[in-house]
Amino acid sequence: MDKRKLKDLWRGVFSLNRQVMTMYAHAYTERQAWMIFCRRLASKHSINIHNVMNYFDKKNYEINKEVEFEEEP
Repeated sequence: MDKRKLKDLWRGVFSLNRQVMTMYAHAYTERQAWMIFCRRLASKHSINIHNVMNYFDKKNYEINKEVEFEEEP
């Protein structure tokens, strides 16, 4: 039976400027969720996206899958 994959719900916890932020995003993979979170943080804090990506490239954050979705045919 062929099931179609939908975007899962991911929860990310990031600490930036002594502030801990929890965010949620729909993505296919953890890495895609990480990129979404980095873009949001860069936009929110008016920081260059590359600086945010470099800062959070050391696994100094936490991303977990909250809900996994699959579409039934």
